[in-house]
Amino acid sequence: MAKACWMVVYAVMALAVQGMLGHLGVPGALVPQLLLILVVALSFSEANSFGSLMSFGIGLLLDFSSATLIGPWAGSCVVVFCILALLSQRLFIDSGIAAMVITFSSVVVANVLFSLFGSEYPALTWEYPQRVFGQAIVTAVLAPIILSFLVRRARRMSNALIGRGNALSAV
Repeated sequence: MAKACWMVVYAVMALAVQGMLGHLGVPGALVPQLLLILVVALSFSEANSFGSLMSFGIGLLLDFSSATLIGPWAGSCVVVFCILALLSQRLFIDSGIAAMVITFSSVVVANVLFSLFGSEYPALTWEYPQRVFGQAIVTAVLAPIILSFLVRRARRMSNALIGRGNALSAV
């Protein structure tokens, strides 16, 4: 339950940062997809039904905030989660370069899937690929920093919960 609460807090904070950057006048190509970094972190730390459900929730949160059709971002996040969860046995995101490459490709795949799942086809214009690759580059640059924070936070939480099992003593 604590993991879910923390992930919701992280998702709302990431969505707020993305929204603030958009309202401050930062071009769309320079606004990072912080929620997809959370999906990448989930796919490597929680490659189970909990991670899938949280990825779906993150996608729904992004759908609600974008004021478009409900479902394309949720579907994109779940597909990216499933692909990365299958590859998580063979890939590691401990390296900064690996985290950058994985996040870059995740942003590109999620945006392509969003355009395919949605009823609009923005990929037919030149501005859409520019925005997607710009977002992917900015997100990839930020990914090692954010992923290392999330991994350290998850390790601290798991270490804190190890000793709290069914202990009978009050010492």
